[in-house]
Amino acid sequence: MTDVVTLLLADHHVLVAEGLGMLLDSEDDLDVVDLAHHSDQAVQLTEAHQPTVLVLDAQLPPGDLAETLTAARAAAPATKLLVLSGVAHPEMIAAVLAAGADGCLAKDQSSRQVATAIRDLAAGEQAVVAAEAKLGLHPSVDLLVRTLTPREREFLALLATGCSNRRIAEATQLSYLTIRSHMQNLLLKLGVHSQLEAVAFAVEHGIVAVDGAPPAWEARSA
Repeated sequence: MTDVVTLLLADHHVLVAEGLGMLLDSEDDLDVVDLAHHSDQAVQLTEAHQPTVLVLDAQLPPGDLAETLTAARAAAPATKLLVLSGVAHPEMIAAVLAAGADGCLAKDQSSRQVATAIRDLAAGEQAVVAAEAKLGLHPSVDLLVRTLTPREREFLALLATGCSNRRIAEATQLSYLTIRSHMQNLLLKLGVHSQLEAVAFAVEHGIVAVDGAPPAWEARSA
């Protein structure tokens, strides 16, 4: 008899969570044990159920995805963490995996593909499927980046190293609320929806240093 893979689904759209849950639960070897609709609830239910796989919306409110992944990992070390993202090009996927996820799928995948990815994770394999869509970029990246303050570029560089808002607050000796305010402005300026998307944007366009090399954008604009 095939082992049953238990699942916890976390998506802020109730209908999406319920619909995907019904489709996955119809599979003989998959069992959806619960649904969550915000990050704190996702962590609490992960700790309570210890599911085989947590399927997590990348835009789950209200917190930072990296912090949610860290908390979920601490709550259930054996649980595999699968992120579903509306923006899942290679740079975004790399950022999600660096934040602690075991897999990342584009949200345009079918329920059958999601089920396959879940089985892969349960079997100890990595599950990564990119989307064709790219981030909606500003017509002039150079002009866009020039709107960032030196402090915002510093925050972006710290994000790219995997720092959370709290770690950035400690490193810069600023309050957590001040950091969150700066981060909201940063996301608005870059035209992205999450800090992971901001990191993906920065890496893709050479705004932050990679592997010790100077930022490519600085070299181009010097």
